[in-house]
Amino acid sequence: MASSKPLKASELLAARKRAVFRFVGLQVALAAGISVGIFFALSGLHAYSFFAGALASILPNLYMAWRVFGHAGTRAAKDVVRSFYRGESGKLVLTAILLSAVFIFIKPLVPGAVLAGFGVAVLSHWLSPLLLNK
Repeated sequence: MASSKPLKASELLAARKRAVFRFVGLQVALAAGISVGIFFALSGLHAYSFFAGALASILPNLYMAWRVFGHAGTRAAKDVVRSFYRGESGKLVLTAILLSAVFIFIKPLVPGAVLAGFGVAVLSHWLSPLLLNK
């Protein structure tokens, strides 16, 4: 039997950081793949509308990941909690700004495709346990 030693805090943090950024990469790949399918099935207008909506959800996730895991090494629990709160509040504000910007500045646009892209990106969080537990 092989004995498995518990991971050090820095090793555990590095593993979680890789998993979280791998998940954000998966979100981008999923959104891009679906957008390509929509391009061929419907139109380019629907495809970029879908992708813009997805990015309005994915970019704030990237911000949150950077906010929480952007620091090198381990930190005090109080600093970690503060990073989570700042990251989450920034993520909510950034999501509202990006989704609004998509509807205001991107013309022409298919609103249903934007919301579908946003929804798929949000629902892709259901896939996170598959990646974050590794």
